[in-house]
Amino acid sequence: MTGRGVLYLLLAVVAGAAAMLSFAALRDLAELCGFAPVLAWLLPVVVDAGAAAGSLVWLRADTGQRARRFARRLALGLLGLSVAANALGHGLAAYVLLPPWWVVVALSGIAPAVLGAMVHLAVLVGQVERDGDRPDLDDEPIPYQLVRDPDDVGADEVGAVDGRGLSRHWADAPPALAPSGTSDRAAELIAGGAGRRRLSRELDITEYEARRLLEAARPTTPSPADARPGDPALNGAS
Repeated sequence: MTGRGVLYLLLAVVAGAAAMLSFAALRDLAELCGFAPVLAWLLPVVVDAGAAAGSLVWLRADTGQRARRFARRLALGLLGLSVAANALGHGLAAYVLLPPWWVVVALSGIAPAVLGAMVHLAVLVGQVERDGDRPDLDDEPIPYQLVRDPDDVGADEVGAVDGRGLSRHWADAPPALAPSGTSDRAAELIAGGAGRRRLSRELDITEYEARRLLEAARPTTPSPADARPGDPALNGAS
């Protein structure tokens, strides 16, 4: 058996033992607080299953920010509740004490509270999945005509575009900004107003690299104070 297999086996053993101990403690606490013995086992199921669901959504790579934040709070809150309830249940059992009234009230409200939190989490996750096919709303579209920086070229080249409406600057983009074999596709996407997320998906690059491509392709318009007489950009050149 490999080291990874041994690790997974030990994790399964620890998880199973911890789940059984926590289950027994929460079930006994529920019975002390007046839950019927036939239903007391449902309390640890609610707490542990809610914590597991929150952890899964929290640790998913494709989770949206709102869903991730809520899932993290839900998972950590239920884990903390499980630890506190276990300690309280063992303390009451060890000293043969009855739970105070506020413990009974708090324990009775756990199930509906977790139910509401799970419904809210499911709605947030569903919104992320439905929005996955929509255009990026937080990305600024790039204008159709891309003009290279006038400081880098002569006045006769400012605003010059090829037959596809793309500036020569993009066709000659340095390898650091235009990945090998993707410059034409990237130019078409940017000319169509694609954002960084779509560029990242279509070109199989990171969002940071896509953002650099967008920044390099943004037009730089000279201010009137810096314009020179006879500049084609000021004389209606397209």
